[in-house]
Amino acid sequence: MFDIKRIVAGLVMFGAVIIIALIDDKILSFVCFAALLFFAFNEAKNLFKAEQASVVLALLFFLIAFFTEQVLALSLVLVALVFGYLAYKKSEDIKDVLPYIYPSVPIFAMWHLYVNNGMFELFWLIFIVVVCDSFAYFTGKIIGTKAFSASSASKTIEGVVGGIIFATLFGSIFGVFSYGFFFSLFVSFVVAFFAVLGDLIESYLKRRANLKDSGSLLPGHGGILDRIDAVMIGSLAMVVLV
Repeated sequence: MFDIKRIVAGLVMFGAVIIIALIDDKILSFVCFAALLFFAFNEAKNLFKAEQASVVLALLFFLIAFFTEQVLALSLVLVALVFGYLAYKKSEDIKDVLPYIYPSVPIFAMWHLYVNNGMFELFWLIFIVVVCDSFAYFTGKIIGTKAFSASSASKTIEGVVGGIIFATLFGSIFGVFSYGFFFSLFVSFVVAFFAVLGDLIESYLKRRANLKDSGSLLPGHGGILDRIDAVMIGSLAMVVLV
């Protein structure tokens, strides 16, 4: 009934996140984010069939992001630069700009959250998403009957609702260590909602590309994008709220 490989791999990854959070070293965190960007960007190139998109350019801008607090704005400068170049060349391959938008902008947003708010908020984000994803999975397996969306056939309405409810509750308990209860409750709900959207967006893109997974790097989970899709979109909400 349950995918044991998926559960074990998920626990291992979350354990690694906890260790990195406890160390809380900027350089180590930056290297981890750069690695995420590298793998996620290359998976996105495959999703969008954007052969000309350059991960080197994305990483160069991410390197600049190490030295500034205006990280999210920098990611938009990158998008504008690439878009402008394609316009200048009168390129027909508009899809080549897409990997600079997704996943690059959300990953820059995650780094923006860390640089401007600290490890607590970043880990809070990941905690909310992990709880949402985990309880959506278990609730769906146990009582799920109604399909959630044609773009995500494996998810059920019951699972999604269960994931958001538990993520809101547990997230609010986590958040009160730095914020008020009702604010933490609100943030947790909004982030959980956007996490569901992130997972739905990734499923939609994979269906469009006729792919089961974005990659095969993570046992039981597929690619990097399969694992961080919800965190990426949830990070956009978290940046706005905190």
